[in-house]
Amino acid sequence: MWTFLSRLPIVATIVTFVCVVIMFALGNWQLQRAEEKTQRLLALDVAAKTAQVDLQHVLQGNLDNMLDMPISFEGTAEISKFFLLDNKIHKGRVGYQVLVPLQTTSGTVMANFGWVAATNNRNILPTIEIDGDKSIYAGIVSLPLDNAMIEETAVIDGIWPKVLQQTDLKIIQQHYKQEVLPFVVLLNAQETSGFVRNWQPVVMAPEKHIAYAVQWFLLAFAALTVFIIAHRNKFKRNPE
Repeated sequence: MWTFLSRLPIVATIVTFVCVVIMFALGNWQLQRAEEKTQRLLALDVAAKTAQVDLQHVLQGNLDNMLDMPISFEGTAEISKFFLLDNKIHKGRVGYQVLVPLQTTSGTVMANFGWVAATNNRNILPTIEIDGDKSIYAGIVSLPLDNAMIEETAVIDGIWPKVLQQTDLKIIQQHYKQEVLPFVVLLNAQETSGFVRNWQPVVMAPEKHIAYAVQWFLLAFAALTVFIIAHRNKFKRNPE
């Protein structure tokens, strides 16, 4: 064994060793992320079954930690000014998600009321019925992602509703001409609601992290195995 090790090429051995260490480290990191996601999902489940946070609690905390947290607050919907998120698919049918500004004591928060079907004519927007009375709203906290590859086509002209391609809060503020809170509330499903609300948690499932960890471990094992077999065969052909 010592003879075999002493004859290994230094550079190739170091490179292989470093790669294997890195791949094992990435595998362990994925396992740690899986444990973190498991704890995160448990925390969300407990929060959903106990007390819900309010707007002030979300604003005072770390927004990333508030993702998918259940929230409840009192607000009034701005029924004359709302947005339609275009190209949202539900069961193979094209439609929109309805974004509505809610006036609260903590500021204006955008609420996603859910999905509605599009009409057969793209020039005719669906009729949306929203209650303008002060109500208690409940949902989960969402942090919209801004895709720089998407270009908005809506014109700021005071005509409502506005059709948007994504939930860009900066663009929404330009149309609404008022600041909004830096997150969106995805409203809970209601049997009496005409909107489809079937939100999925953004948190990646722990099983995916475990699958990634297994892949890294297998790659490390494969790299080490190929290195050993290749040089063992080489030494057999050239024993001196």
